[in-house]
Amino acid sequence: MRHPSSTPAIGYAIREQNRPILDDPAINAAEITFERADDPLRIDRYIQDFDFDHVSVHALKLSIASPVPPNQNYLEALRSIAIENGAASVSDHLGFTRDSNNGVEMGHFAPPPWTESALTATCRNIDYIQKRLGDTRFYVETIAYLFEFQGTMSEADFVSKMLQCTGCGWLLDVTNVYANATNFQFDPYEFIASVIPHADTVQMHLAGGFFDERSRMYIDSHSEPIPDAVWDLYRFSLEQGRGKVDAVFIERDQDFPDEAGWRAEVRRVRDIAEQVEVPA
Repeated sequence: MRHPSSTPAIGYAIREQNRPILDDPAINAAEITFERADDPLRIDRYIQDFDFDHVSVHALKLSIASPVPPNQNYLEALRSIAIENGAASVSDHLGFTRDSNNGVEMGHFAPPPWTESALTATCRNIDYIQKRLGDTRFYVETIAYLFEFQGTMSEADFVSKMLQCTGCGWLLDVTNVYANATNFQFDPYEFIASVIPHADTVQMHLAGGFFDERSRMYIDSHSEPIPDAVWDLYRFSLEQGRGKVDAVFIERDQDFPDEAGWRAEVRRVRDIAEQVEVPA
């Protein structure tokens, strides 16, 4: 756990488009997407010779809410990439991409039903992952979803119990919470305030999306600047999680900004974190 007065490590999910600015003094963290780094033709470390304070590897296919444990070969390859790049943490999403190890990949994340049986399976899979990762910390990301299964508890209760049961870290995707709150009409501030006390350690994602008029839903597209509502929710999240936030990563996958845009965005993330660290 970070010291209560320390600022979280801050940086980007690495894309080829933002590599030229990764030496910006405002950046001291990086997130590697496992599927991008797991390239048999790559002969150097994915982070190359950058020296970051915190490196995390973000996975897409552990499918931690599936009824069966994650694929062992996938997990071992993930662990190897983490070791090769000196990663302090690994993360994946609270959802499933298949029903079993032999199941067909859906190509997207589906949320689990908020039920006791789904919670039991999820916690069992997280324990399985954590035992195999050893000292590398594991974080679970709350996802943006476009539908919900019928459940017996709220998402906030599910996530809180998951954190308490497993001791894993919470990857709080602030934009995902904002999207879900917009689409399913709940208070994102209440959601974060109710869950974050149950997390020993926290990481955050920030991204931009758009409201789709046709579907009448907010889409977490990673294609737009971070909106003001997400900046406000980010500040609140830092205040609620003061002393336990390890790292903050910005995600951008489409419609990339110019160099000035990249640098201004990450500096704003750091400025807000420093303001929260030393309140006025």
